Amino acid sequence: MDDWRIDIHNEVYLTQWNKEWAKTFHLEKQGIIGSMIAEDHYGAVYHVGSTSIEGMVAKPIIDILVCPNDDVPVEDVIPDLERIGYKNLGDGGRQGRYFLSSGDKPHETFYVHLCHEGNQVAQDQLLFQKIERTNPVICSKYARLKTLLWDLFPDDRATYSALKGLFIEGVLSAYRQASGEYDGKEGIT
Repeated sequence: MDDWRIDIHNEVYLTQWNKEWAKTFHLEKQGIIGSMIAEDHYGAVYHVGSTSIEGMVAKPIIDILVCPNDDVPVEDVIPDLERIGYKNLGDGGRQGRYFLSSGDKPHETFYVHLCHEGNQVAQDQLLFQKIERTNPVICSKYARLKTLLWDLFPDDRATYSALKGLFIEGVLSAYRQASGEYDGKEGIT
């Protein structure tokens, strides 16, 4: 399949990990930081998701977690991102988080998850990334699951994402239970 012909936002399309994704992220990060600084907004910008995990199969979309400092309202950063071409798609059902998108071609599309670092979305993304980077068994199982779901649901991104999400939630819950960390959804697990 020619990846330039896919509907990057609605179809499921996985590709092998690409070392260029780190460079692409860093260039986009500079634009995001520059736009934020122009308005005296500061915070952290992270490369998250499968494109940030060396060797992981991934949709050719760079996921970026933007966490303004706690003294900066999240809503104030939305215009900073819109100014550089991002579209605000609302909270996507996750309170305190905004989801923004830029681009519509593989390897040229970015999804921004905008929230404070204390938000559950940020905590979950950073923790799952840590687990993937330090646990090759989980990383391998996740890659196999993604490939299987792609085979089963190539035209059903919602089902693909929901089933993948169940795996991630299970891993996070098990990690928090084993480490005694607080899980904001279920109390001490």
